[in-house]
Amino acid sequence: MAGMDIRVQVVLDIFRASNLLARAGGKMAAQGGLASAQQWLILGDIERREGISLKELRQSTLVTKQNITGMVERLRQGGYITTYNDPNDRRVTRVRLTEEGRIVLQILRPISQASNGETFGALKPEELNQLASLLERVIERLEQQAAQL
Repeated sequence: MAGMDIRVQVVLDIFRASNLLARAGGKMAAQGGLASAQQWLILGDIERREGISLKELRQSTLVTKQNITGMVERLRQGGYITTYNDPNDRRVTRVRLTEEGRIVLQILRPISQASNGETFGALKPEELNQLASLLERVIERLEQQAAQL
């Protein structure tokens, strides 16, 4: 990798980290009965913002409209969430957790906390804060670039 542009190295490392997170997240999600880390991510987002619209969910998870529809439908069929029309605008579909969805997140919370502790244990608190800030800035830039495509 000598002579490789540092930006290329960072992009490759981000892809590697993403793949490892997806793999580890998938194994953890399976412990709660979920099919993927993506399902876990969606359930967590719904928990944080009960009654979130599908559009807001799609934007926050950066998933396409077609993919979010399929994922939400699978979670609904699994009994983890319920969907309903917004009473103020029937064109808007909103999502909330079911009791089963809440139970799964309760099961996964300590597993996630232990994993996050292990993963980020090598970083000092100020380094972790800096990493979070830097990733947020990179994601914002990527979103701007994606909007221009």
